[in-house]
Amino acid sequence: MGLSTSLNTAIGGLNATQVGIGVVSQNVANAGTAGYVRRVVSNTDSLSGLTIGVQSTQVQRLLDTIVQSQLWQESAGSGYTSTRAGALSNLDQLYGAPGSSTALDTIYNNFTSALQGLQNDPSSYSLRSQVLDAANTLAKRLNGLSDGVQALRSQAEAGIGASVTRVNDLLGALTKVNARVVAAPHDNATAALKDQRDLILSELSQYVDIKTTEDARGSVSVVTGSGTQLFDGQAAVTFSFDQHSDLQPGDQWSSDPTKRGVGTITMKDASGNMSDAIANNVFRSGSIAANIELRDKSLVQAQAQLDEIAAQMSKALSDREIAGTPATAGAASGFDVDMTGLQAGNAITLDYKVTPGGQTQRFTFVRVDSAASLPLPASAGGDANNRVVGIDFSGGPASVAAQIQAAVGPGFTVSNTGSTLQILDDGAAGTRDVVGLTARPTNTALSSAGGPAELPFFVDGSAAKAFTGSYDGGSQTVGYASRITVNPGLIADRSLLTVYSTNPATAQGDATRPQLMLERLTKSQRAITNATGLDGGTSTSSSTVGNLVQRVISTQGQAVENAKRLDEGQQVALASIQSRFQQTAQVNVDQEMSQLIELQNAYAANARIISTVKEMMDMLMRV
Repeated sequence: MGLSTSLNTAIGGLNATQVGIGVVSQNVANAGTAGYVRRVVSNTDSLSGLTIGVQSTQVQRLLDTIVQSQLWQESAGSGYTSTRAGALSNLDQLYGAPGSSTALDTIYNNFTSALQGLQNDPSSYSLRSQVLDAANTLAKRLNGLSDGVQALRSQAEAGIGASVTRVNDLLGALTKVNARVVAAPHDNATAALKDQRDLILSELSQYVDIKTTEDARGSVSVVTGSGTQLFDGQAAVTFSFDQHSDLQPGDQWSSDPTKRGVGTITMKDASGNMSDAIANNVFRSGSIAANIELRDKSLVQAQAQLDEIAAQMSKALSDREIAGTPATAGAASGFDVDMTGLQAGNAITLDYKVTPGGQTQRFTFVRVDSAASLPLPASAGGDANNRVVGIDFSGGPASVAAQIQAAVGPGFTVSNTGSTLQILDDGAAGTRDVVGLTARPTNTALSSAGGPAELPFFVDGSAAKAFTGSYDGGSQTVGYASRITVNPGLIADRSLLTVYSTNPATAQGDATRPQLMLERLTKSQRAITNATGLDGGTSTSSSTVGNLVQRVISTQGQAVENAKRLDEGQQVALASIQSRFQQTAQVNVDQEMSQLIELQNAYAANARIISTVKEMMDMLMRV
């Protein structure tokens, strides 16, 4: 080996060790920097004759790309669970701890206890006042809970808007950094650029679940878990969100823009094509997906539960139950019922058995006064044992009978005589037995001549509109918890809590009305709609109003606990994958110091060779 060859080899080694020392110094300096990935020097050997040297050096990042991909998936999951758990915890705080003085169950029990006291002494003015005070507190508590739920929905709406803006910003920043990576794929500064790019992708994964790939040029491609391309060298889509403020219970998402009362995420691709990202289920994890679910499902269901409590309280106290009278026609038997007094939203129920040996099933026929209100919304739906059907009353009794006949099918015979509806079974065929037919009109008067004991205790809004559960012009039940109030007529004349007939006049000490109210609230079984989703179910059920309150509180508490446990588990999973990622990517100062000693020794050895070659060349020059 010639002196010049030795010198070149030593200089190459010296340069390589200098780069290595610089990388080690950089690693140590950034040991605590977020997003910094440990670097190492990759040397390429050169062969010249029988001489091996260092041809070039490259700085490489040490990371496991498979683990990194898993990390971003878990990061999206963490964004989803933490957002959801936080919102539901806030909802739980609104309800208050069960049994506490401000909890809904306590306030409801205070109302029924006041009714119990009034039943025992109906002539007492102070006990009447206690009933109205307790009822007013209950109504205001429902108002406050409803307002709180809508405030949480508005927060979710704002969260979606802020997240969409940030996603667009991140895609823009990713475009710039990615272009610099591609422009200098083998530059030693590329490692820092890739760190910066990974930080952007890491933040992006908190909003939406992403999967990434990197091509031979070093350019990254990003798609969502649903397969939507977000980035391919440049932003593939741009998102926009038409945010709404101060959401109300009736403001809900719909794929039909004319029916939509909340914001939706619009996605525009590079060709200018527009699509609805929510309708296409683009977001399946991350904080955006969580806020969409909260706004359009979880909190909507919470509102429906409050509305159901308010509706069932009102109808329990104001709806009369007019049982049908037995009727026969040959071998067929059934009932007649008077439809007089039925208002929009009031119902007629038909109970029957499939014979032989069948269980009792029910049809619920709900009055509407316009065909435009049909079909009824999904929130009114029942199940196989309680089929809810909307009936348009605008065509008169004969039309009503025809619509009911079409709904029940050939196993029954439906007819009318004036306002009297008759439903009979199939007689000798013996496939159906009619066991009950009941009309449930709402009493809108506090007292009248020979009036019923039912009363419109709770009314809808400041206009004191009677609550009938109407679906004309939209469901009256939706948002009713935010509008329910005590009938101002009762507050003006508290004797009406006991007086229900003026001819003959009801005695001031008559306990009929207080007793009916108490029994309707604590003992009467009510049909609960499927919109409440109680206990995770989607079918109708029967319950007392008091039990409904307890079930709502229990369901919300269970939902919060489930969300917390899911988030805790997700955080454990995220921490675990972060630990695995850091085992490779994180800087270990002790390891770097050991590497530094080796590089310093190599540097000294190369420097010694250069010094020795210099001495030998000086000696040759003196010869």
